[in-house]
Amino acid sequence: MTPTVLYLAAHGFADEAAPLGGGAAVCRLLMREWSRTEPFAVKLVSPAILGGGAPSGRDLAGFGERQYAKFCRRFEAAATAEVLRHDPTAVAVLINDISEGPDFRRLAESGYDLVTIYHVDVVAYVAAMYGRNLVAPETLVRWYERLRFGGMAGLVFAKQRDSLRYSRAVVVPSESMRELLRRCYPEAAAKKIHVLPWGAPEGGGDDAAAAAEAGQLRREYGVPDGAQVLLTLSRISPEKGQDALLRALIEWERRPDFPACPLWVFVCGEAAYMQGQRFRRSLARLAARLHRTRVIFPGHVTGLRKQGFFAMADLYVFPSRHESYGLTLVEALRAGLPAVCLDHHGAREVMRADCGRLVKEDQLREAIAALLADDDLRASMRRAAREYGATLRFGEAAAKLAALLSAERQ
Repeated sequence: MTPTVLYLAAHGFADEAAPLGGGAAVCRLLMREWSRTEPFAVKLVSPAILGGGAPSGRDLAGFGERQYAKFCRRFEAAATAEVLRHDPTAVAVLINDISEGPDFRRLAESGYDLVTIYHVDVVAYVAAMYGRNLVAPETLVRWYERLRFGGMAGLVFAKQRDSLRYSRAVVVPSESMRELLRRCYPEAAAKKIHVLPWGAPEGGGDDAAAAAEAGQLRREYGVPDGAQVLLTLSRISPEKGQDALLRALIEWERRPDFPACPLWVFVCGEAAYMQGQRFRRSLARLAARLHRTRVIFPGHVTGLRKQGFFAMADLYVFPSRHESYGLTLVEALRAGLPAVCLDHHGAREVMRADCGRLVKEDQLREAIAALLADDDLRASMRRAAREYGATLRFGEAAAKLAALLSAERQ
């Protein structure tokens, strides 16, 4: 008999109103898919267990480092206590977060079956965004094990180590993440780490409705006929690289090959997490330096409005400097939108040459210019992206994860 699944999700909110990123999106999609297919009973353990002082999704997105660290510890304690109320033979525990996760060791030693989802390799993120890739993630792990420095480091290094050590299975979205985790934690059994690319939800939107919404967006923002439209869509945060896109456009405006037709750029998303607000202000300053390009910040977009932006755009730009997978990239391809992506693990796992370009940061301007100048190539890429995107089905990933949760413990 399949046990009840306790799904521990610090970003487990039912709506899409807050810019919480891929972990929240995957949780929401899994709950929706499993409510349809009913592979087992699922109980979502969300921040609501914190009671009247529970933060909303928007609260979390606006937290600074210290506030967020305090939330992580509160949720860790409450989620651990909630699991311990259940008979370990009657439940399986699915953990949606690492730094925000429960006391992995205590639960494992109490006999609970733990399966953990990795949406981001937190150590690799720290190495890339705070260490500027000057020190390899595996080196940082060794330093931590020798020095055991405290504070917020424990939420990164100790929690990630414990999640691998005490989980029966770990789910990652890409082969590159599995290899990186194996380099950082060679003692973790290779068979414990399962690669499960998420894909995108099926039935993302009706083409006619998306086209009508695109027309409404053109009227709302005054996009003129004949304008070329670039789109990027993610929360506004330094690792998402929206500044790289704007800097590439600033450089392009100085060059003779800048297009004569109007160029519009929609930077969809809201400032989120520790450095988001400061980064949003820096993007506004960069946008002010553009004189031949119109830059619009529409905020966080979801549902049909998101599909309308996909339908309106000529090219999707995915300028993230660090991504483990890239859900919005998959959504763009599924909508038939060619893409230009910075070359990192997440984009490399998803992109194909017939759907767009994978480039280094200093090649971004050149790639955008080449694709916008070639209508026939973009049309070919649109067809290829739509066909390929249709094969990336979230429902298949949800079914595989359900089977992993239902499997007997070794």
